[in-house]
Formats: sequence, C-alpha cells, structure tokens
Amino acid sequence: MDNHNKRPLGDMRKYLIIATYTVVLYLLLTNLNTVKNFLYELSGLLNPVILGIAIAYVLNILLKQFEERIFKPLNRRNHPLWNRFRRPVSLLLTYVTTFLIFILLAWFILPQLFTSLSMLMNVIPSSMESVKLWIENLAANAPVDSDILQKIALNWNEIMQKAAEWMVNIIPYVLTFTKDFTASLFNVIMGIMLSVYLLLSKENIIRIFKKLLYAYLPKQKADKTLEVGTITNKAFSGFIAGQLTEAAILGGLCFVGMTLFSFPYALLISVIVGVTSVIPIFGAYIGTIPSAFIILMIDPPKAFWFVIFILVLQQIEGNIIYPKVVGNSIGLSGVWVLAALLIGGSLFGLVGMLLGIPAFAVIYTLVRTMTNKRLDKRKIKIE
Repeated sequence: MDNHNKRPLGDMRKYLIIATYTVVLYLLLTNLNTVKNFLYELSGLLNPVILGIAIAYVLNILLKQFEERIFKPLNRRNHPLWNRFRRPVSLLLTYVTTFLIFILLAWFILPQLFTSLSMLMNVIPSSMESVKLWIENLAANAPVDSDILQKIALNWNEIMQKAAEWMVNIIPYVLTFTKDFTASLFNVIMGIMLSVYLLLSKENIIRIFKKLLYAYLPKQKADKTLEVGTITNKAFSGFIAGQLTEAAILGGLCFVGMTLFSFPYALLISVIVGVTSVIPIFGAYIGTIPSAFIILMIDPPKAFWFVIFILVLQQIEGNIIYPKVVGNSIGLSGVWVLAALLIGGSLFGLVGMLLGIPAFAVIYTLVRTMTNKRLDKRKIKIE
C-alpha cells in the first residue's frame, strides 16, 4: 500500500519538474534580450573574477605543457623536493613565457606597425590621385561599357571626402575605447592576481566542487555533471589552443607570402590577418577588407592580386591547416562548425562566434553519446 501511494507521488514530482523546466525554458526564450542584458550587467560587476578565471583557463594550457611534457624527465624521478616546487616553477615559467611573448610583440612589431601607419598617412593624399588616374585609365582602355568606372572616376573626390568624414567620426569611438581600456587596467591587474591563485590551487578548487556535487546531488547526477564538465573542458581547451595556433600559422604564412610577392606593408597586414583569424572561418576575410584598402591606396593593381592571394591562402588554411589544428581537437565537421558559428554570432555577436564552436562541440558530443547508448540498449546498429 505504501509503495502504491509513493508511486503516484513520484510520478507527480517528475511531471512537476518537467513542467517547471518547460516554463523556465519558455520564459528564457521569450525574454532572450532581457536575459542577455542581465548577463551583460552581471558580467560587468564580476569583470575581475571572470577575467581571472579566463586568464587562468587559457594559461593552464601552457602550464600543463610545462608540467606534463617539458618536465616529464624530472617527474619520473618522483623526488619530494621537485614534487613540492614543480607547480610554482611551472607557473613562474608560464607567466614569464607569456609576458615575454607580449614584450617581443611590442618590441618588434609595434614600432614597425606605427612606422607603417605613419607612412600610410603621409602617402594617402598622393595615393588618392593615383587611384583616380588608375580608374580613369581603366575606364578609357576597357573593352566593354565603362560608364560605371567613369562615374566612379568623376565622383572619386566625393568618395574620398565621405571616407575622410567616416574616419573623423570614428575618432570619438577610439577615444571611448581608450578611456574604457584605461579604466579596465585595475580589473586586469586583479584578474592576473586571481589567476595566479587559481592555478596554484586548482586541484584544491576542483576537490571542493566535487565535494559540493556529491554532498548535494545524487551520485548518478554528480557523476554525469563531472562527465559533462570533462567534455566541456576538453572541447574549450582544445579549441582555444588550436585557434591560437592556427591564427599564428596563418599570420606567419601571410607574412611569408606577402614578402615573396613584394606586397606593401607585409608586417602590418599580416598582423591584421593573424589577429582577425582568431574568429573562426570568417576572420581572415574580415581582415582582408581593411588590408586590401591599405594596398589600394599604395598600388591599386596589387590590391586585386592581394585579394586573390588571401583567397588561395584561406583555402589552404580552411582545407589543410584548420582541420588538422582545430577540427580534430573539437571533433566537429565543417558543416557543424559553420552552423555553430552562425548561430553563436547571431545570438551573442563576436563572443558567440568565438565560443559558439566549442559550446556546440560539447552539445554534439553529449547528444552523440546519449544516442549511441540508446541504440546499444535497443541493439540497433546504424551503418
């Protein structure tokens, strides 16, 4: 009798939980903008904490390389003194390596970038006239109807005036960005300090979370939560490491190619292409637009060949480099990567484009695992 009474109560509890989840999901989907605004405001308040966690998560990839690979011979000896100081030494080398990378970038690249930008500003007036003459000659020698080219040549001064006005209108945004960057310096310092603590005691922090999970959740749900966390960590860390490596490779190949083909401002444009290629798939194309405009101001015919060069380089990167460096690390095919990129970008902009792919990889892995388990239970094999 007691079991008979408990069963309806258990069923009612399940239905109540499902109904609650359904209502919450409906409210979230129908008020997506409100949820996004709330998350943005909350992230603003927790900026130092979020930044510290992000720095620690990214640097943990390098920290593991020091601990597990570079110092592997020392780990085999299992010396008590080394076991005690392995983490502090590896952490120190991680931060020193990271800061050296930024210093080298600032020391070698920034002066050349500023020189390139200064030269570019000096040659823009004469370049405008050169581009105008090039368009006029192209219109005069074109074998087909060239009314469009002639109109562009006649209105070139107006086009350049509009471009100059656009550049002037950007100045307030640049000043605002500079102000926000200066105001965020404190958050960066606090974030770095927090990241040091997180990396030094990451095992203790993980142990605390495990205790909380198993203390307040049933064992089966706690095991499932840890499984999802492991899959998520693997997808995001693999994506971050692969994306940064891929961006560095693409920027380097762009610099080598531009140097070989004698394109102007090779270093400046390679940095632009390398930085924008952090955005998956579309990043290199986004960096191509301002880069082609820079070359157009100097040598209009080479701007056309530069676009061709980037298209070829992007095909090599998309079909050879990206699948090897990034694709294998997250386990997604090109179709799913593109879908994740479009959905994430439409919902959360640039952040969604950056994090949409690893997030989708986690969902894809979980759904695939659950589907395979259900098929195994039903003894069904899909060829």
